[in-house]
Amino acid sequence: MLHIELQKGVFVVVGSAYSPGPMLVGKKAVVTGGSQGIGAAIVRAFASHGASVLVVDVAPLGDVEFDSAAGGSINYLEYDVRTREVPAALTEFAPDVLVNNVGHFLNPPTEFTGTDPDFWSEAGSINFDHVVRLTHALLPGLIDRGLGGSIVNLTTVEAHRAIPGHTMYSAYKAALTQFTRSLGVEIGRTGVRVNAIAPDLIESVQVPYRTIVPADDWDKWPGWAPLGGPGQPVDIAGPALFLASDLARYITGTVIHVDGGSHAAGGWFPTEEGGWTNRPRKA
Repeated sequence: MLHIELQKGVFVVVGSAYSPGPMLVGKKAVVTGGSQGIGAAIVRAFASHGASVLVVDVAPLGDVEFDSAAGGSINYLEYDVRTREVPAALTEFAPDVLVNNVGHFLNPPTEFTGTDPDFWSEAGSINFDHVVRLTHALLPGLIDRGLGGSIVNLTTVEAHRAIPGHTMYSAYKAALTQFTRSLGVEIGRTGVRVNAIAPDLIESVQVPYRTIVPADDWDKWPGWAPLGGPGQPVDIAGPALFLASDLARYITGTVIHVDGGSHAAGGWFPTEEGGWTNRPRKA
């Protein structure tokens, strides 16, 4: 199985990148917001591939089923990531992988003029500040251990396109994207990688499409994304597992869009006649 060793100050890849088997055996991972939804899917994937996973959340950890054959495990730390003080238990856990998954719209769509400084601060706290804080606390350990390591940030397609009514959410997620890119470049020489995943059209706790999309409209998914939809939390877990593993050893400072092709489509939608349009179908 592929792994990375520090030899004479240079990170050297040992083994085959394509050996079959678990991808995170012997690794330790922290996943914020891992009790449900996308976070829980990532936790299951990591543990099934042999990682010892520490779930950080305010929501209780339920019965997260996973394949334990690879020796993985799941533990829980109750912690609100908006709290300024980072628990010693996190640094003492000494993770090889950090997944900053927590983020939230907070409010229904609201015009910017209807928001206030308290909301701006709250939006920043839940969508950006905690990522900076946890990364700052755990990164020195990742570097000092000299084993490489991976930081995976969950951003959104709205970091790359406008979303009226959620101006601050979009702004902070864009900041997170640039934080990911710049930090990935800055610390590349240490062997620690920093990447992001930008979901769109993923069924989740925050965006329950089976609830908010009327049954009569369910057949319209092929017109909303090239691959149809909606995507599922497991569709995010796969790329997260890849980025956390040594298979992604030469990837840093980048964003993987997991969206059924919606970002690439750029507003183009198939017509009933078999063509394409970038204009609304109804005025």
